[in-house]
Amino acid sequence: MKLIQFAGVTCVSLLLLLLLSPIQVRGQDPSDTPADSLLRLGDLLAEVRTHNPLLQASNLEAKALATRSAQISALPDPSVTIAYRPVPILTARGTIRSQWSIEQEIPYPGKLGLQGSIADLTAEIKRFATADLEEALLLQVKQSYIELYRIQQQELRILAFTDRLRNFEEAAATRYEVGAGVQQAILKTQLEKNSLSRLQLELSIERRTATEALARLLNRPVSAESRVAVTVEAPSHVEFDAIDLLEVALSQRPEINALGTAAKRADKEIELARKQFKPNLRFGITYFDVGRADVPPTASGRDALGINATISIPLQRNRLRAQLEEARVRRSHVHVRQEAITTSIATQVADLMHQLRGEARQLELFEEALIPQAETALQATLNSYATGRTDFLDLLDSERTLFSLGMSFDNTLARYLRAAAALERALGVDSLADLINY
Repeated sequence: MKLIQFAGVTCVSLLLLLLLSPIQVRGQDPSDTPADSLLRLGDLLAEVRTHNPLLQASNLEAKALATRSAQISALPDPSVTIAYRPVPILTARGTIRSQWSIEQEIPYPGKLGLQGSIADLTAEIKRFATADLEEALLLQVKQSYIELYRIQQQELRILAFTDRLRNFEEAAATRYEVGAGVQQAILKTQLEKNSLSRLQLELSIERRTATEALARLLNRPVSAESRVAVTVEAPSHVEFDAIDLLEVALSQRPEINALGTAAKRADKEIELARKQFKPNLRFGITYFDVGRADVPPTASGRDALGINATISIPLQRNRLRAQLEEARVRRSHVHVRQEAITTSIATQVADLMHQLRGEARQLELFEEALIPQAETALQATLNSYATGRTDFLDLLDSERTLFSLGMSFDNTLARYLRAAAALERALGVDSLADLINY
């Protein structure tokens, strides 16, 4: 009997020593995680700007388009004609042995300038498209990074809970051996450990997916087997006026600027289509190589010079009218797209703000009510278990409740961070902190 009592006291003391060390629910320290390297979000964002192949290709295409203006705004190449007469042609001034001519086409004034302006605006639209692609890629990096952060935090919780369950199992086995416990406590603990192993396996699959997504975006090999630590700082939830946010988005979003440039290009295309009704000119100079002849008396062999001008008459009016109508329709198309994207951005910003408010309220509920209450309930259960007023299963249930709340907290924080990143993308800003300056 003394041996059983001693074993029971030892078991309870062991439990109290192990269980009174609290689980950190609101956040884990990533430095406690075994890691090969620490990934910083700022470094990843800078790297994707310089190494992503899609972004590099888009930048190169924009540079190529920037050279087109100089090509199409220049005058056409002149044409040179050399005519040799094997059988000289007799004229009043002598025999024409050869003639040399040069002609230059000169489009109607303003056409070449408009073509150059249209090319410049097209290159500018591509630059805005490249900026839009960059923002989309940065959002993908942020989302993958946030996903890695969620996985890291939940893996830490699982490791901590697994350690505690191992201690539970040892204490329950000791109590069972001395007849002070039931086998059901051991089985429940083992079942909980197996459930945690399943969760750990799911998280490892998700970690590999997020790591490979980062590797693709960065265009460099990132071993999915290596352990990397990440750290984030949750932005403070600040309420902004919806109208102010819409104004920020309309001034910052590359798509908006691209459509504004497209509208200018469409106006230039209309103006150019109108000028197509005007004729082009062609000027030429011809030099005649004249030789002396016996007859007539005036055939002195003096060379001659001729000047000619050609006007192209735009007679295909139906074709030109269709071209003008196409330019007008394209201008209307741009206007409709501007209205559509403005409405889309307004609804997107409003929806993301609603999501942020909802997730912020949930985080507040976790931090100020649910988690403190669960911690208090666990402490009360610990005290009751230490004095024998409750059984092991109640203690395990309290631990499981606190663990589940911690996992839900991580999921909610990840949703909040993803919504914040999506709002940054919708507004066209690098960080929501930048809105303070507006």
